[in-house]
Amino acid sequence: MKKFRDNCSSDCLASTLFISTKPTEETTDQLIKQVAKGGGIAFGGSVIGKVAALGLNVLLGRVLGPGAYGLYVLGISVIGIAQSIASLGLNQGVVRFCSMYRGERDNARVKGTLLSALGISSVSSVLMAAILFALSDTISERFFNEPELSSVLRVFALVLPFYVLMGITTSFAQSFRRIDYQQGVQIFRLLVNFALVSLAFLLGFRLAGAVYGFLASGVLSAGLGFYFLWRIFPEAILNSQATYRAAQLLRFSFPMFLIGISYFLLSYTDRIMLGYFGQANDVGVYNAATILSMNIVIFIAAIISIFSPILADLHNKRKYNEIKSLYKVTTRWIIITSSPLFLILALFPDTIMSIFGVEYQIGSRVLIILAFAYFVGAATGPGGVILQMSGKQDIDLVNGTFLVIVNIALNIWLIPVYGVIGAALATCITLTLIHVARFIEVYKIFKMIPYDFHILKPLVAGIIAAVPGVLFNVFSNPGSLKLAYIGLPLVVFIYGISLWGMGLHPQDKIILLAIIRKF
Repeated sequence: MKKFRDNCSSDCLASTLFISTKPTEETTDQLIKQVAKGGGIAFGGSVIGKVAALGLNVLLGRVLGPGAYGLYVLGISVIGIAQSIASLGLNQGVVRFCSMYRGERDNARVKGTLLSALGISSVSSVLMAAILFALSDTISERFFNEPELSSVLRVFALVLPFYVLMGITTSFAQSFRRIDYQQGVQIFRLLVNFALVSLAFLLGFRLAGAVYGFLASGVLSAGLGFYFLWRIFPEAILNSQATYRAAQLLRFSFPMFLIGISYFLLSYTDRIMLGYFGQANDVGVYNAATILSMNIVIFIAAIISIFSPILADLHNKRKYNEIKSLYKVTTRWIIITSSPLFLILALFPDTIMSIFGVEYQIGSRVLIILAFAYFVGAATGPGGVILQMSGKQDIDLVNGTFLVIVNIALNIWLIPVYGVIGAALATCITLTLIHVARFIEVYKIFKMIPYDFHILKPLVAGIIAAVPGVLFNVFSNPGSLKLAYIGLPLVVFIYGISLWGMGLHPQDKIILLAIIRKF
């Protein structure tokens, strides 16, 4: 340790000691505890974030109405794709390489990777913002036939660089396994956005208030992200050695950039196509169902936030047995936590959609279809993360490229015939295909499968809990308060009791205790 300290400058001693005090060898149980603690923090943060995001969208949907809300959603969709392009996949590059270099105690390469990512993304995001600002009228009038969308896109273009840089800082926190900082920035952004939009509505502003609230929250959140970056790694701004390997970073990040484009196209093509073939009202209803259905993957997103840096480090050290164990336990917990959410959305769609307003209940069938698609994604485990963090990102790029083409073709075919239902079917088919493909590829390449006998427990518990839900639907009016106040809690309670009665796996007990202690 002394020799290691002597090789570092006095400026970097604090951060070096932080890295070097981490255990060099971690047992499987220790790794499971880390996943549980980090996942628990991320899950708690995700719950708060989802509640804030849901509250914001319900507020927007009710105050603006489906038409103006649809314009806001179209703007978010366009800026989401622009952000994915401007990020160039550097977020994932930061997670992978900073995790690896941190595990090797190489601060110089950690700093070089971080500064390279910040510099490249700054240039790309400013350029993309300028292009979006200049083309806002063309996009609004010629593609969407919504002239009022132009002013929304211009404001969103101004905040684009701040969102891109915020993504780099939160990815860096993730690479250091500081999920608390990563989630802190996201929660801060959502809560500030909610507060600013609420204030704007009280002052009499409508769509303009929603748009400028998004702008201000993005700027403030980027500032918080840089503050946390300095707290984690003060060497980033101190005069210390940096080893730059921008070519290696870009070689990994560019395929990830293309994968990110495919993700956003998969996520937003349906809404964009609805805007093209239909009306803003259709987009508003469809987006409400999408927001609700995506809650199914809340735990898989939490797990991935801590699983990604751990996986990158383990793969770099060729510790494949540990990876296999984590693959099984994380998939099992993703299914355990996703099943009750899927049951609620599938059994009580009218009640859930009415959160946005009675006029949104026409999207109940859309909600069921999308809920199934996201549950399939949860049930197949974090296969995409394994491919990407193990350096097999080119394979996942092929997956994404092929399925984007399939998704666009299905939307063009199904939306003119079936409307919002057609968009939901196109998304469901595409997401199911990509998750099944990743599952098969992980098995073929690494000879790993995330299932064992214990995976049947949450599935059996889900079937048992579905029985009273079906009965409530038969003997109650859809969307009634009786369903909301009695049926939903009853289904969740029966699911929990049934799962507990079948017994917990020893690793599940480790996770449960770690989460309880953390909270």
